[in-house]
Amino acid sequence: MLRASLISMIALGVVAQEPAKAPAPAPAQTQAQAAAASAQAAAPKPQAPAPKPEEVVLAKVGGEPITEADFQAAFRLLNQQEQMQILMIQGGKEEFVKRMAESKLLAVKAKRMGLDQTPAFRQAVERTKDDLLAREYLAKESEVLQKKLAVSDDDVKAFYEKHKDRFKQPELASVRHILVSVKREGEEKGLSEAAAKAKIAKIQAELKKGAKFEALAKKYSDDPGSKENGGLYEDADPSTWVPEFGAAARTQPIGKVGAPVKTQFGYHLVKVESRKAAREVPFEEAKQVAEQGAQRERQAVIWNELMDSLRKEIPFELAKPSPSEAPAPKAPAAPKAEDPKTAPQAAEAPKGGAR
Repeated sequence: MLRASLISMIALGVVAQEPAKAPAPAPAQTQAQAAAASAQAAAPKPQAPAPKPEEVVLAKVGGEPITEADFQAAFRLLNQQEQMQILMIQGGKEEFVKRMAESKLLAVKAKRMGLDQTPAFRQAVERTKDDLLAREYLAKESEVLQKKLAVSDDDVKAFYEKHKDRFKQPELASVRHILVSVKREGEEKGLSEAAAKAKIAKIQAELKKGAKFEALAKKYSDDPGSKENGGLYEDADPSTWVPEFGAAARTQPIGKVGAPVKTQFGYHLVKVESRKAAREVPFEEAKQVAEQGAQRERQAVIWNELMDSLRKEIPFELAKPSPSEAPAPKAPAAPKAEDPKTAPQAAEAPKGGAR
């Protein structure tokens, strides 16, 4: 079959390269013969029925087939992003089928070793059945759930108004610095106080002679987090830095190198590039983040409603641990910011230099 197909392709290619020939004159036809021929050409030709997915074999492993139906079932279990990757990438389906076949290869070997008869495996199978059935139920109800999950512009706006504290941008500063670290107690490597001050003085002298701050940061700074970027930390929240460094970022004149700043890490030469005042991010700017927040909030509501409805139908009980088994309460975690541009978040501080 494959050879015949290749021969047909070659023949088509040859025909495409041949110059067109004038058609030979056709013998005269009667009017009745012409009408009959026209009717025969227009009549639809019967087509063979398309094979069912379970009849289309994509691979065989140990004599067991992997069919199109098997692929569709596995494909349906993937999330939307994974499905899109398989559909968009050339050869994506073939690669996925190959992985299915390789997985089956391992499974066949495991069966031959009797690993499917162990108690641990049987327990795992039962747990997997529950997970698969849960997915099947959610897939069946997906259309109804998706309609409930949709959020409108009014919902997004309401979320923004309700959580305005999440959309407050703190004061930000863009700062370049050069760190000369000082040897800490108990450490063998590093500069002494005197040596660090001498090095700072040397850098200041080079700055006075016209050397670029960025170049000196790359050459001398001991802060690996900003060294290769010319000492720059851009649009960072000064409150996340150690107090002395944060104070310099807030108060130093913009564009000028201030006096050395001493912190627990050593001595810093600081140059403030710019500052941005704290502000409330307007809705249009925060809309995308607010929409994501509204969707997460709606998802939680719909999920809880679904669980409540099922609990009314099906007995449901969670065992409560005894006081001796109950874990000790943990301190509440700090709320996570939605986005660095639209919510307060700890900006990355100079590593080893200004935290």
